Amino acid sequence: MTDKQTASKPFRKPWLPMRLRKLIGLVAMLVLIVFYALLVMTVAVTTSVPDNKWIEFFFYLITGIAWVLPAGAIIYWMQRPDEEE
Repeated sequence: MTDKQTASKPFRKPWLPMRLRKLIGLVAMLVLIVFYALLVMTVAVTTSVPDNKWIEFFFYLITGIAWVLPAGAIIYWMQRPDEEE
């Protein structure tokens, strides 16, 4: 867009400003990490992961990385710039 096109559009106040989205995202991230860690620990203890070191390694590798996907979605939502109309 050119400067003339952007200058003619008035700025629309966002429904959730970035500052509020960051606060909500922070709380959501903390809740996600705490509950995810408790879930992984519970699954690891109750399903009795085999004593094979390789299976344990891959279990903890996959579960240790899996929380990044929902966290990335939360961060993407938090960092969206305020929209102009």
